[in-house]
Amino acid sequence: MKHQIVTEDCQERAALYALGALNQLEARAFDRHLQDGCEVCDAQTREFEQVIDLLGESAFQVTPPDYLRDVLNARITKEAQSDTAHRATTAEVIPFPERAKTTAPLSPPKTGPLRPLIPWAIAASLLLALTYSVIAWRNDRRAFQAANGQSDVAAMLKENTELKEKLSSENQRAHELAQINLVLVSGQRKVVTLAGQPVAPSSSASVYWDMQNRRWVVTADMPPAPAGKVYQLWFVQGDKKVSAGVIPSDAKGHGFTVVNVPADIEIEAAAITLEPQGGSPQPTSEIYAMAKTS
Repeated sequence: MKHQIVTEDCQERAALYALGALNQLEARAFDRHLQDGCEVCDAQTREFEQVIDLLGESAFQVTPPDYLRDVLNARITKEAQSDTAHRATTAEVIPFPERAKTTAPLSPPKTGPLRPLIPWAIAASLLLALTYSVIAWRNDRRAFQAANGQSDVAAMLKENTELKEKLSSENQRAHELAQINLVLVSGQRKVVTLAGQPVAPSSSASVYWDMQNRRWVVTADMPPAPAGKVYQLWFVQGDKKVSAGVIPSDAKGHGFTVVNVPADIEIEAAAITLEPQGGSPQPTSEIYAMAKTS
């Protein structure tokens, strides 16, 4: 049945189809639906494919685990059996006795210890969540535009710009969470929480320390940096302060960075200051957030 208007079911199936999240039977059924000439579903599918392409261009690469091949093979086998059973119930099949074969039962999958949540699984779930958030955002935006009588062309151009900005922001957030997850599943890790200091008591930051790979994943929520200023992170050892680089932040003051930890320094504390654009060799302002690391 062809759709005359966009429905939630139409959007959901188009999104899952673009993501490749439908099983074989569902994907074939949706293919037939598109081939029947449903212009509504075809347009929705094309839009979501463009969204996936944008995400793919900016997504970071993660090497899949070795056992992923076994997982995929098990799924393919299961769906093939499901497809065969479906065909058997929808068509009469006359067997050839002389060619009948017995099929050995599949061995049960080997069981093992539970694995921690892995980065590519995090990315997949975030991608699904992002897709649905884009659906909701787009619907709300179009309803607002219709209520305010905006012209179609101007509204589409503005919506396209805003959608790209939202996708960029959401993809950055997904990357940030995946980097944090990489630390949380590592063997040697520590989480250090930086507290706001008197100059900015509402400031806060977290250092996710991958001690094995000598790496810090840092997130910070600070007052928006004034024009010409940037937040800078410092390794502190006694009176010695070593720059760990600037912390890129958005208009709301949320910052994120990943830095390597020098091997020739015993870090006693972490600190954040507000510095001129590009950073400073040594701190030139009061400390905005700080915490001891041991």
